[in-house]
Amino acid sequence: MNSHKKPVITFVVLASFCGLLVSVSNLMSRDKIVENQIRFEQKQLIEIANDTKVEFLEIAPGVHQLSSGGEITGYVFKQSTDKGYNGNITFWLGVDTRGEVLGVRIISHKETPGLGDKIETGVSDWIHSFVGKSLENTKEAKWAVKKDGGVFDQFSGATITARAVVEGVKTGLERFENKSTVWATTTESAINVPPETTQRGEKDGN
Repeated sequence: MNSHKKPVITFVVLASFCGLLVSVSNLMSRDKIVENQIRFEQKQLIEIANDTKVEFLEIAPGVHQLSSGGEITGYVFKQSTDKGYNGNITFWLGVDTRGEVLGVRIISHKETPGLGDKIETGVSDWIHSFVGKSLENTKEAKWAVKKDGGVFDQFSGATITARAVVEGVKTGLERFENKSTVWATTTESAINVPPETTQRGEKDGN
């Protein structure tokens, strides 16, 4: 074998080995990411339900029925709006059987850090202002930020973000109003929430 070919062969072998390591690492990371996403989702559901003993039933993709003591107590479902400053904002919306908001938790968004990210519970308490609101106890004109004559605070420099979430929650309540009868008669698969997830939600004060 020519001596000048040895470095080339060595490089190819090393490159192949590195590629294999990267592939294995990616697979392991992907599994970990999925696991973390599932745990984060479970934690958000527990926070919204505000009940560590609640039972979850997934009755449709992204729609969870809540029950306690054998009785349906509400629903948590995915909702989104495309009117955010930087596009889609996706969130969980929890509603009790009377149509009142149990809670809202942001799943994903691309809003400006330091401005629009105030919709996250880790940044501000703003998202909690929806709790207890319903289409029945809050007039349609009041489902807006205060700048537009509504009852919800806006963010300095990020009114578009707050406005989008308010409209998204209202749309979600309208969706619930239209679907509640169907959802109440649907039963699919139970969601198992690990004890450690429940404990974390309890520790967070929910």
